[in-house]
Amino acid sequence: MMNKPGYLLRLLLTLPLLSLLLSGCWDDRELNELGITSGSAYDWENNQWKATYQVINPSSGASGMGGGGGGSTSSPPFLTFTVKGRTIMEAIERTNLTSTREMFFSHSRITVIGESLARHGINQLIDMFLRKQDARETVFVFITQGDAGDILDQLMQMTKNQGAGIQLMIEQEAKLVSYYPGTRLYELAMALSSESRSAVLPEILLTGPQTMDETSETGVTDLPSRLALGRLGVIKGDTFVGWLSQKQAFGLSFLTNSIDSATIAFASQPTKSDKLDASFILQNSATTVRPVWDKDHYVMNIEVKGSGVLTELGSVMDLNDRKAIREMEASLEQRVLSLVNDSWTEVKRLGADVTGFAVRIHRSDRKRWKQIEEEKSWDRVFQEIEIRPQVSIKIERTGLSNKSFKSVQQE
Repeated sequence: MMNKPGYLLRLLLTLPLLSLLLSGCWDDRELNELGITSGSAYDWENNQWKATYQVINPSSGASGMGGGGGGSTSSPPFLTFTVKGRTIMEAIERTNLTSTREMFFSHSRITVIGESLARHGINQLIDMFLRKQDARETVFVFITQGDAGDILDQLMQMTKNQGAGIQLMIEQEAKLVSYYPGTRLYELAMALSSESRSAVLPEILLTGPQTMDETSETGVTDLPSRLALGRLGVIKGDTFVGWLSQKQAFGLSFLTNSIDSATIAFASQPTKSDKLDASFILQNSATTVRPVWDKDHYVMNIEVKGSGVLTELGSVMDLNDRKAIREMEASLEQRVLSLVNDSWTEVKRLGADVTGFAVRIHRSDRKRWKQIEEEKSWDRVFQEIEIRPQVSIKIERTGLSNKSFKSVQQE
């Protein structure tokens, strides 16, 4: 028969020992000890890192920015801390000298790189993001011509969390406009370590001369200065080499098969006038690129196919006439062809393979690519590439009317 008192005593002695086997949080931190970072910005100034961190303000009330009554007295939705250091981590640690909370980066949405840093080199920044435990490699990366820290000071009217607002801007742009690719940090790292060793970053800028950084300044219907997407920055190796204009960025989107949806302005009657008087929403688009070695250089056979709907027409035209539709389709094709050629001309001048041609050549012609790598001759081979684009655009629908309003007026 079991000795009940002895059994209970052994059980009581064993329970505390079992608790030692239970795992716990080795680095647990209370929420009120953390500064939740929604965005970061990095510049290179006087041979050291200049870092700016945007931290959610826990004291910010529920009152909307710029609202009646309490707009001028409400706390800003976020605070910014600017620090300098010989390394990025040294700069981060120096935020503890001015903040009551430790920076916590797991909720960051964006990071902005100043042109000064981009020209210096961004390898070390990428390394930090991929190495640091609470840094997010999924943040969207932007570039700006001036001081990157100024971007994080700007308030936005339709959202309190500016970092989340900029993320929504680039996601919406990629879905509806397709000028710029939304580049996450891990995608930037992959592009720069691929055969092409080049990448693009969308520019974020202020539309006005001043930074709107006070909640009272947002209580107007039209801010004199807003955040906007501008050009497309080109990175080769790990340094900035130049800009693509918005038009050239659009052409690059066709070259890289990055079109989701886009609006194209074109001349509806190009034989009569080159005035852009019509609009077309490209709803479906696909680009195929086939590299071919032609005697002493590569030829890229590029085929762009797309379809969509006519949304605006400013000329006299009967849309029941198939000849008129075909004339507009030809005009659209020439417009896209011009965008592609203009983009390629500038990309070739910059000497950065943001088209991804190196990856395609490696996959299709491994023997010749091995020779290119051994000779380290890709830059020369890239400059000798010839592109032969072909474009086919179909107008599938013409909207709710078969005639333009201008045609109705003249009847």
